[in-house]
Amino acid sequence: MTTTASHANHSDSPRSGPGSGRRPRGRLLGALVAASLALAGLSACSSEADSSGKPVLRVGVQKDGVRAVLQEAGLLEDLPYEIEWAEFTAGPPIVEAAAADQIDVAWVGSAPPIFGAAAGADFKVVAQVQERDNQENSILVPADSDIQSVADLKGKEIAVGKGTSAHGLLLGALTRNGLTLDDVKANYLAPADGLAAFTSGDVDAWVVWDPFVTQVIEQSGAREITGGAPDEQGVQFEIASAKSLDDATKREHIEHFVGLLQEAWVWAIDNSDAWGDGWAAESGLPAEVTRAVAKKKAADFGPVTEETIAAQQALADAFLEAGELPQAIDFASIVEQGLIK
Repeated sequence: MTTTASHANHSDSPRSGPGSGRRPRGRLLGALVAASLALAGLSACSSEADSSGKPVLRVGVQKDGVRAVLQEAGLLEDLPYEIEWAEFTAGPPIVEAAAADQIDVAWVGSAPPIFGAAAGADFKVVAQVQERDNQENSILVPADSDIQSVADLKGKEIAVGKGTSAHGLLLGALTRNGLTLDDVKANYLAPADGLAAFTSGDVDAWVVWDPFVTQVIEQSGAREITGGAPDEQGVQFEIASAKSLDDATKREHIEHFVGLLQEAWVWAIDNSDAWGDGWAAESGLPAEVTRAVAKKKAADFGPVTEETIAAQQALADAFLEAGELPQAIDFASIVEQGLIK
């Protein structure tokens, strides 16, 4: 049986108005995560044991179907710990929560660990999830937009999450087309706010991940102008609190949970409809959306590879060169091997 902690769902957070453009670099991440933690009420997740006396594993999630795939695969029964789930809207505040020892383990995209490391957050990357389609995000435009390519984004206003994998895709796509982040008007918005801005016409384009991509394409006819390789690698990560990893019992539970995720993703390859239906019930999203996403998001869960470390280092260097990070990072230094084989 699992328990649910206070949810850190920030879809009601204030929107940055259209035309806000680029924001002061280096300070936004701290402000974002501070606000996220304040709204989360995550102190409720700090208990060491639940009423049954079992130890508690604090797991951060997004609208990513993680709970659903574990549930539908039958992997949440008879656990040696109780799970408290804390829901977030994006990866950057998850990294900060792990660093602050407010959660033990969580799933994030490619860029949040880079921004977290550059901000001095104390966490580790313990596993990678390689999507077989090599795609995390898409750059979307309205159905009737005159934007046909990345080059057409010059001077346009674009909704994107600061420090998210979508931020990485945008940087990569612009660079490949001879543009920089200074050539566009980046409006840094959380997914719910980005969706509102996009559907109301307040921005010209939106960079985001699934299930939001599939949702807006199916419901509003949005068009994808690019996504995936070669501008991103389609790799995501399981991260853990450094403090939790230093505790022998918690480390054992994190290792066990990461193993469950590995099993779940093997199961999901042949059971995408069941996962999609469970994901819809959990998230409130239409089943046709979650089924479509589950079907195309087959992935391999395993140790962080040398190839991934090199790709992440290149992304970190690109963010630094673009002026998006306060300092350089060594991605290899935040990887902790040994929790998954």
